[in-house]
Order: sequence, then structure tokens, then C-alpha cells
Amino acid sequence: MGKYVGQSVVRIDGPERVTGKAVYAPDIQFSDMLYGAVARSSHAHALLKEVRTEKARRFPGVRAVITGDMLPYMFGNMIADQPFLARGRVRYNGEPIALVIAESELEAQMAADAVEASYEDLPAVFDVFEAMKEGAPLLHEDQHAYRRDAGRYPALEHTNICNETSYELGDVAKAFARADHVFEHCFFSHPTSHCAMEPFGSVARYDAVTGRFTLWTTTDAPHRRLGELATIFNTGQENIRIITTAQGGGFGGKGCLYSEVLALAGALFAKGRPVRYVFSREEVLSMSGTRMGAWLRLKSGVMNDGTIIARSADVVWDNGAYSSKSPEVAFRGTTTSVGPYSIPNLSIRARLVYTNNYPSTSFRGFGTTQSAFACEVHMDMIAAALGLDPLELRRRHAYKEGCSYINGQTMISVGLPETLEKAAAAIDWGGPRPKARPGKAIGRGIACMIKGTNTPRCVNCMASLRQDGSVLLHVGTMEIGAGQRTAMAQVAAETLGVSLERIRVPQQDTDYTPFDFGTTSSGSTFHMGNAVILACQKLLADLYARLSAHFGLPADAFSVADDRVRSADGSVDMPLAAALHAVLPRGGDIIGESMYTPAGMDMLKAWPGVEKWSSAFWMFSTHAAEVEVDLETGQITVLRLAAAHDVGKALNPLHCVQQIEGSVIMGSSMALGEEYRYAEDGRVLTDTLLDYKIATSKDMPRHIEPILVESEHPFAPYGAKGVGEPAAGCTPPAIVNAVHDAVGVWMTHLPMTPEKVLMAIRKHQGT
Repeated sequence: MGKYVGQSVVRIDGPERVTGKAVYAPDIQFSDMLYGAVARSSHAHALLKEVRTEKARRFPGVRAVITGDMLPYMFGNMIADQPFLARGRVRYNGEPIALVIAESELEAQMAADAVEASYEDLPAVFDVFEAMKEGAPLLHEDQHAYRRDAGRYPALEHTNICNETSYELGDVAKAFARADHVFEHCFFSHPTSHCAMEPFGSVARYDAVTGRFTLWTTTDAPHRRLGELATIFNTGQENIRIITTAQGGGFGGKGCLYSEVLALAGALFAKGRPVRYVFSREEVLSMSGTRMGAWLRLKSGVMNDGTIIARSADVVWDNGAYSSKSPEVAFRGTTTSVGPYSIPNLSIRARLVYTNNYPSTSFRGFGTTQSAFACEVHMDMIAAALGLDPLELRRRHAYKEGCSYINGQTMISVGLPETLEKAAAAIDWGGPRPKARPGKAIGRGIACMIKGTNTPRCVNCMASLRQDGSVLLHVGTMEIGAGQRTAMAQVAAETLGVSLERIRVPQQDTDYTPFDFGTTSSGSTFHMGNAVILACQKLLADLYARLSAHFGLPADAFSVADDRVRSADGSVDMPLAAALHAVLPRGGDIIGESMYTPAGMDMLKAWPGVEKWSSAFWMFSTHAAEVEVDLETGQITVLRLAAAHDVGKALNPLHCVQQIEGSVIMGSSMALGEEYRYAEDGRVLTDTLLDYKIATSKDMPRHIEPILVESEHPFAPYGAKGVGEPAAGCTPPAIVNAVHDAVGVWMTHLPMTPEKVLMAIRKHQGT
């Protein structure tokens, strides 16, 4: 444990958040502001014959009404398949067809409601399996013409399949043939909403003289959004500036373009005035992306002693109408569907399917949450059929140090076995159970998870040591509510020997902040932490060289600690500020800059053709749940949930605990209540928080026990990996397995509402 690294320190942005001083995108105001609102389609799939805007243009305060034919742009993270506003066709109920900008939000919305459109209905398809059938109505007949990385995401013409992936290790058919038992089960993981604290929102201004956009927004990757927007608008990156705002949670949704494209589109027609577009909560729940729905079929070949010798996974993902980040989510989620287990023969297949449902996108876990649910319930089903202890079955197959991942990558810093033991011990696995109350049943369940990170990626950092001994740390890492700015400040303070309170980490501004791949995939601590160390080391090298020249001592004789500069022989011992004045009498900053990427690391070497599967580090977790099931109502109450996470090294234990606690609540909410419901015409019925049941304080597990397992990673900053994404993925299957232990029923379709559980119990009992 260092002076700052490994310490539970309060977040540096805490005061501004709890006092209301933090500025979120919806808080941005300018005196000459215009406001945006959209008119939306009432059809799931139709030719858009005409959009009539005459009435809307006559409303007071309206400054422009924009339709799709006025914006010849397409966007999408991996495949540019989505128009700003529908052009010629609508593909889901609620798709924007016109944008109004006006002097007030009320005037904009009233005018948007007055927009009229005529349609010619087309057959709609909401079921992924129906969408894949021959003769199904095609959503994207010209998908071959979309801008895409054709090498990774080739177009599959004349189908609704957006992307398809397959992979095989070993001789799967032969292994299944010699297995003593073959188990096959199907699962469904449902869409859920990100439900961040604040809705999506952006403010944009366009300067026609300079041809430059300025965008104030909430995003997890400002530099990547900068590149995407420059491509979309066919301009140079120097012509777009993104200034980030505070965020109340990202969860994957802040990695997509929603309000940004609408605000920028409005700004083009606003004659230099800023345009503000903020989603209503109804729009968040019916127009932004969701966690992808997934149908997973797992099949395992098992010997009599419980050894799993083969596994196949066939996953069908519901892309919705447009792809956003879904192709990569589907790929990464499917590769982890076989679980964190050493199995010699594997077959993996994934299909990402266009439907007329609400679009999907990335969500915390990046597909691994859906996969973990299926895999871990499947593991318990195998254990139950063979009369094995579910914990023992996992012990036998769990990845250990030095195991090979399915692509051949050697795995290091593997704390999975320890998470298994500690989570199980925390709920007294195998010990006596609490006595169930009348009409109730108690059960225990366990589940594991593996999560990699998006690798390789590149990040930059610049650290400036000011004349007074303070440090300005420029990182591209976004603060998305998890304490990223604090963690980077801790790394810098530890490396430089400067007090934590003397380090400032400003919000990101693409005109001044160096490049960062993005605060995604639980990779910021690892990647940007390494960049911070490198930048600080370069800064210190420059400082020591100047001290050497000034004092006539070797550069390696100096050190900085506790804001003081000292020499090994004791002749120099002074405040850092005084030393800086001595070596820089005319003023100036000492600057250290770095670029970090893990590309080329030995651990990233994988089989030819599958390098993209490699990960700079792997995260592991195990959750163990104890639940109570009401036999009369089907209500599930989570009594205890132990969440053991391999974090590598906890830079800030307090933040890690908070991440885990919040994630367990999110996972419980996903498992037990959150559910999208649709009308027959594809309209979202659950578009308010009255109808979309997200967990409240009354629905939380009675007791959450976060457990930090530290398997320090040799290539990580002070050994730290990540914790943000895998923390939610184990909770649903742990609860499912505990429910089976309690009442003998398998819940293979999420969410586990009381109605579903009660019906399953009655069916199981034959009543």
C-alpha cells in the first residue's frame, strides 16, 4: 500500500456534485439559446411518403423545421446505417422524422406535435427468428452500401443479419460423440434501459464564418466522438470542439451518438445561435439504445465424473432497427458465452439480427452480462443433473494462472479461484441455512464471470508541474460517475510525490485534452493509469536533470516526496516550489507527455486471425446469493449477496466497494423487475418510470458484501485492473440459481417477475 495508491480517499469531484455545482449537459444555458424537439414516427416499418411541416413552421417561436432530406448524413459506431432523421423509410415506432428548433422547449415541442406525415405500411418483424427466415421483410435492402469496416463487419446482402461470427476450437463433434452426457438448454436475456441519473443532452453551436462546431455534451469518449462526427459531417477534426460536462453514470449508453447528432443538426440551421437538445425521460426509454436482447443456446458434453469436454454456444442477438455498437457487443458477448472455464473443445456462433424493435447498443458488460446469465445457469443445471456441488463443478474448470484463453492467449493475474472461495464462504456455502418463515423457501446460488477489455487501444497524457508545486493533469479519461478523475490523481500523486490535493484533473475538452480511446470496457484505470505513470516519470526526469545542473549533483541523487525535493546526501531539502523557482527563475512549467498502448505485449499474442480477442487484462468475479421466495406470490427477496471481485489492485478501495454495491443493485434490478413491454405495433409501452420498473431502495438486497480480491497485474499501474463492468453480470444468474435451490424451478427467461416465478412453481408442483 502506498501513500495514495491503495487508500480510500474521497472523490475530488464529490463536493461539486453534492452541492449542486456540477454542470450536467441539461444544465447548459446561453442567453441566445434555441431548443430542439423531434416529431416521431407512429409506424414500426413503413415508406415515409411525405413529411408536412407547414403547420409547425407557423407556430410562434419556431426558427427552423428540419427533415431528413435536408441532412444527407448517416451515423453508427461500427456500421453507418442510421440517418439523423428518417429518410424514405422508418424502421421502428418512435424514429425521429423531423427536428424543430424554437425559442423555448414548449414552443419546439408544440410545433413538433404539429408535424404531419404520410406513410405506406410495410410488413414489420419483431422476432429475431422470424427476421432470419427466407422471405422475411428486409429492413436494410442496401446494407452493402453503408460505410463500415468490411473486414470485421462484412455486409450480408438480402438478409436481416447485420453481422455473423463463428469460431471453433478442437474437435467439437468428436468430443460430443464420446461424452457420457450431453446437456442442452436455451435462455433469453431481455433488453434493459441504462437509466442514468441525467437524461441524454447536448448543446451545439455552428460558426458559419469559420465552419466550426462547438459541442457541449456528455460522452464517455470525446475524442472518438470527435472523429466520428468529423466523418459524418465530412469535415476535419479541427473543425469540431467537444467540451464535456458532468455525468451521472455512463453504463455504455454515453458511448453512442444520440442528442449530439440532433443538436449539431439543429445548429446548422440556427444562424450561429446555440441549440439545446435534451431527451425527456420518455425519449430516453423509447428512443435511445438498450441492452441487447439475446437468445442463447448452450450445449455441453460432460463425462460421468463431471468433466466438461465440449461446449457449443449459439447466440442470436436482437440488433433492433440500427446497429450502433451492437456488432462489437455481439462479438465480445458471444466469445464469453462459454464462461471462465477451461474446456478443450469449443464451438461459438453469433448472429446479430435487424428487427423493427427499438435499437440496441452497448451496455455495462458489453454482452458478457447476457452470456454470464446463460452460462452460469447452464452450469448449475449440469451440476443438478449429475448430483454435483455447483461450487465444486466450477472449481474443477475455473481458469487459473497460466491457463490459455480460447484464442490461445496466456492468462495472467487470474484471481477467479479466490473469488469463488471467498464468495462461497461469505454466505456459508454448504453450511446450515436460516430457518425459512412459513410460506417461504430459502435457497443459495453462485455464479462466475469473465470480462476482458477492448484491446489494444491508445491513450495520451500530459502532466504539467507549475511554479507553485501544483500539478495540472490532462487526461482524456472521462469522469462517468465512478471516480476516474480521483484514481488518476492518486496515481499521479503516488508517482510524483506531490500531495493529492495539489493535483487538478480538469474536465475533458478536445481542444486541450490529449487523446483517449474512451472511458469504456473497464479499461481506463489500466490504460490511462499507465499513461499517467509514464508522463509523470518523464516530468520527474526533466526536473531531476534541471536540479542536477543547478546543484551539481547526479540526477539520480534527487527525489520528491511530501511536496519536498531532497538529495541523497542531505545537502538539498527544500519545498518543491522553492526548488522550481531555483531551476526556473524566469518561470515556466515542467511538462511530461506520454502515449501508452499495450500493443506488442507478450500477453497479447494470440492465434493468427483472432488477435482482436486478446485483452490487456482479464477481470473475474463470483457472486453468491441467498434468497427467500414467497410460495404464495412468487416474490423474490435477496437476503444476502456476496460479490467477490478480482480487481488486481484496489487503487481506491472505497470506490471499488461503491462500484460493486451499485452494480449488484443494477444486476438485481435487471434480474427481478426491469422489462420493456411493447404494443403490437412496436410502440414502447413502458416509457415512463411509473411503467418501467427499476429497483428502488425497497427492492435492494438486504445485505451486500463486497469482497476485493487483489491479484496484482504485472503490467498494470500499481497492479490495478478494473471493476466497473463485471460487477453487475454475476448477480442475475446467482439469484436464478438460488431460486432453483429454494423451490426447484429454473428461470431461463429474464426478468424473474413474481408472476413468472409463481407460474413456474405451480407448474413444478403440478397445480
